[in-house]
Amino acid sequence: MGLYDAYQEFIRVHPRKSFHHRGDVIIFRQFGEGPKVLVLLLGNAMFSGDAYFQLQEKLAHEYQIITIDDYGAKMTIDKVTDCISDLLKVLEIKKVWMIGMSHGGGLALTFARDHASQCEGLILYNTLMCPKEQSDISSEVVRNVLSAIDQLSELRRIMPLTEIKQVLIDQIKEEIKDEDAIDLFESLIQQYTEAHERSQMSMIKDLLTSYQFSKKDFKYLNYKSLIFYGHDPDPFGGNELIEALVDTMTNPHLQYLETNRFDLIVHPDEMYEKMVEFIRSFSKKALI
Repeated sequence: MGLYDAYQEFIRVHPRKSFHHRGDVIIFRQFGEGPKVLVLLLGNAMFSGDAYFQLQEKLAHEYQIITIDDYGAKMTIDKVTDCISDLLKVLEIKKVWMIGMSHGGGLALTFARDHASQCEGLILYNTLMCPKEQSDISSEVVRNVLSAIDQLSELRRIMPLTEIKQVLIDQIKEEIKDEDAIDLFESLIQQYTEAHERSQMSMIKDLLTSYQFSKKDFKYLNYKSLIFYGHDPDPFGGNELIEALVDTMTNPHLQYLETNRFDLIVHPDEMYEKMVEFIRSFSKKALI
């Protein structure tokens, strides 16, 4: 089965569900088997969490998976993380590993800080966050991201989203030669709308202006955070905040990824193997 057909099969086999919470709603999927539960907050610029379906399917062989795929357009970070907390209670799940990418990493950090009793560990990639104690580098990155968001409406008058999409598709075609994979990328990018962009930018602005994290927030996760880094030019600046993120966590484990955010969709094996090895290491320690 080709990659695009496999994606369509994934969507069919694992239908989305909705969870309503105090007038708000989050959209999620739940599947997989295993004693541990992973909550995935994935997605990136123009890609929803569904894009990483191959990574999700691999993880589902060993773990229960909950993917947070969407949420109400006007929801704040607090409302999203509170929704996730209550969803876990309804599902009678006591503790989870939070896995976040880009601004999804910021959501995972917020959940881990504000719902510590439900968080067993953190795995982060290209994570956007604002440290309480900022360096010149982190301060500049955050300032630049917020400035870009403020200028977005003017930018869209000059360059419509359709043109941005085409530029991204052309870039992907330069990097990935598999025609079947190109079909998948084109389908994913076409699903991304200006409404998605506004919601995403609103969430990132909320994250960077209203939430600051310090080392004491995650002291309880001593040695239980895995931070991926690499050469991937994340458009939201997540990779440029790696030093601030490392300084915020307590004894984090760092892993370099050879892949980038495009290739990760097609070839997730490296990330999958390092995730599983890290989570398994705590099961082994418990047996000693």
